[in-house]
Amino acid sequence: MQLLESQIDAPINPNEGLGGFRLRTPIGDLQDSIMWGKVSYELLSFFEARYTFDDGEIAVGVDIRNGKIFKIMAYQGYRGKLFGKIRVGMLIKEAMELEPRLYYDEAEEVIFCRDVPGLVIDVPEIDPPPELVPGMAIKAIVVNAPEAFTSTGQRGNW
Repeated sequence: MQLLESQIDAPINPNEGLGGFRLRTPIGDLQDSIMWGKVSYELLSFFEARYTFDDGEIAVGVDIRNGKIFKIMAYQGYRGKLFGKIRVGMLIKEAMELEPRLYYDEAEEVIFCRDVPGLVIDVPEIDPPPELVPGMAIKAIVVNAPEAFTSTGQRGNW
């Protein structure tokens, strides 16, 4: 196996990957990178393990029922961009001006992009007043495998 080095300048591609990591990859394919790299991990729930790489710029969510990466998160310090123009730390208002398909979903408390599956933009607060969201900075840009979710949550047989 080859060691995978995270690439904090790589583009963010919804439903595909970011930072050199690809959705739907079996975590076993990254075994050497995990064992020999700068990585921490935690069990978030009965069915999700999270691996955090380098200094926390990239995190990978793994469905432990099937061992596949279903979610990859870019955090502060990640320099790659979504659509070539949106980055972590940017004001949400600026991102929405650059990409008019972005909208805040008050029920989910995140930002989605119309007609773009596998993308979520996280805000820095839980249940913020919607009128304050545009002035907040993007906390994380998350790409995910849409088939890993149902209307009632995550599933393991995808």
